[in-house]
Amino acid sequence: MSIRLRGKTGEERHGVTAAASDAVLAAGGHILDYNQFSNLAVCFTIELPPAGIAPLRQQLTALGVELEAPSAEELALAKSHGAGEVAGSLRLDFQHHEPDLRIQIPAVPG
Repeated sequence: MSIRLRGKTGEERHGVTAAASDAVLAAGGHILDYNQFSNLAVCFTIELPPAGIAPLRQQLTALGVELEAPSAEELALAKSHGAGEVAGSLRLDFQHHEPDLRIQIPAVPG
């Protein structure tokens, strides 16, 4: 079973991204991967103990992230006291009025 946390925020994206990463670690989790989608969203691939789900949600809410309601699977995992870690993702959508971020990709000699 896996969890999918998704939220949106109007806060500054660099600060929220760093703080969300710290929140995953503080909840006892690990970040396995990270993808940035221009300046519109960021998605973390995470592993988290079931007991860390509620603290992670609380920390993200305190950062100004408006999270979607938990799924039935997430609620069941959060209530379980099982050992081990749960795989999942954390996606943050950034609400702003900035133009799309343009990232220059260097040419690869070939």
